[in-house]
Amino acid sequence: MRVASRLSSCVAVLATATLLSSCGTSAYCTSVEEQRGALDDVAMTTASLTALGEALRTIEKQATGDVKDDYTAVADAVEALLAAEQVSGVPVEELTHGDVVDLSEDDTAALRNAYQAFNDTATQRRAIADDVTDACDVTLKTPGA
Repeated sequence: MRVASRLSSCVAVLATATLLSSCGTSAYCTSVEEQRGALDDVAMTTASLTALGEALRTIEKQATGDVKDDYTAVADAVEALLAAEQVSGVPVEELTHGDVVDLSEDDTAALRNAYQAFNDTATQRRAIADDVTDACDVTLKTPGA
């Protein structure tokens, strides 16, 4: 009987500790932690950009205030880049490694514009990284991408 009593006491203590530790974490910060791998991935590949876009959309749902708009802007830019990649039929990793790719002028322009739009989100990516540091005490390897 003592073993059962001690076991139930241990379970109660663990349950209480778990509840207390989860009380201080917002849904936003939990989402950031869950998506951190995609946020910190610096590889410019189709797979990493796809994961980044999905992570940004997931976190965007929990974000509040101005930073929510930043998540939207960066996610939109990532999705536009992936769409341009799909139309051209050339994986992002081939473009970022300087491989010679034969593309039409339209595809080249679309990819260039999509890359520029992504690069133009530097301010939003920095705002996301700063917000994650301030709100969640998490330092991302890269500013939101």
